[in-house]
Amino acid sequence: MARRQSRVLALRALFAIDVGRQDPADALRQALEGEPEGFADYARTLCEGVLEHKEEIDERISRLTRGWSLPRLASVDRSLLRLATYELMHQPRIPSTAVVSEAVELAGIYSTEEAPRFVNGVLARLAEEIGRPLRDRDQDQQEEVEKDDGSDH
Repeated sequence: MARRQSRVLALRALFAIDVGRQDPADALRQALEGEPEGFADYARTLCEGVLEHKEEIDERISRLTRGWSLPRLASVDRSLLRLATYELMHQPRIPSTAVVSEAVELAGIYSTEEAPRFVNGVLARLAEEIGRPLRDRDQDQQEEVEKDDGSDH
């Protein structure tokens, strides 16, 4: 639940930066205003990570959105894809299935009826391309347990 709220906050800030052309620090501050620090920490990490790696992220998205240039994407979809692409590429401890599932859910809430399928397709291709294919949640959770307990399996 905390990561979901953090993603929503980061999405708000990224959208404001992209569409409203707001200063990144101002957009992030406004998005985080009044939010518990637990949500704000990961939202800040996400937003700053997207901005730091924006060129690389945009290049990846552009290659994967067959027939759609980045500027032609709906603004919320573009921001959401940037957010999830950052997580897939730079947050390896977060299971890829969780990242994609959450992005698809947020697309269903904040975008068009077609957006969840589009977002899922783009992110599934990205996950496969970078060696983090989507798997069963149970397998992802088991891998997290193994990482945490120091096991070599």
